[in-house]
Amino acid sequence: MRKMVFVTFFILILASIFAYDFELKDLGVAHKLSTIEGKMLLVVFSSPSCYYCKLFDKDVLTDKNVQEFMRGNYIFVRIEPGSYKTTFLGKSYTNDQLFGAFGVRGTPTFVFLKDKSQITQVPGYMPASDFLKALRFLVRVVEENYKGSFEEYSKKSDDYKGKPTIVNVKKEDADYVLKNDKNAKQVDAIPSKVDINAVYVTTSSDVAKKLAELGAIRVLVVSK
Repeated sequence: MRKMVFVTFFILILASIFAYDFELKDLGVAHKLSTIEGKMLLVVFSSPSCYYCKLFDKDVLTDKNVQEFMRGNYIFVRIEPGSYKTTFLGKSYTNDQLFGAFGVRGTPTFVFLKDKSQITQVPGYMPASDFLKALRFLVRVVEENYKGSFEEYSKKSDDYKGKPTIVNVKKEDADYVLKNDKNAKQVDAIPSKVDINAVYVTTSSDVAKKLAELGAIRVLVVSK
């Protein structure tokens, strides 16, 4: 009995170590957040029995640089097989149906979306350094209109953090973000320490401008 308790406790510890705190499970919620915040949506189609999915969780998703860049520039959602239901682009899907809708044939598969458009789909595992380079490349392409190829870009050294952006939102959208995005923070003044990868929500355009000047990647200004 004690051995079983210890094993369970050990598994829970491992799960907490490997977890990415800002991972979502509902595609509909994740897509709405990405639309409000003006970010790309990164969808990973995964499976609990998939070796390379576990390797991604252990070696890539725990990488501090990957986590920080994802937090600042992406909304991240994991879809696993099952009957869980969501509403995506006005249609109801189970997770099993989402695999079919996106044409996913193996795991892990990474799907990158912006608004209603799919940017690209990447099957298979990548080491953390390659994955981070791919994340940066796609943000540069979408946000900064980068024209080079990934092969060309991958040969460069790039410590790109993201493009500071101010987004005007309605109050109900701001409330939705604060409720569903653990990375969101409501502020009335400049924090003593600015976390550039947090999503700041404010009613002050002056605070928003200053946060962007200080490097905050995403600032939401609530319309009055």
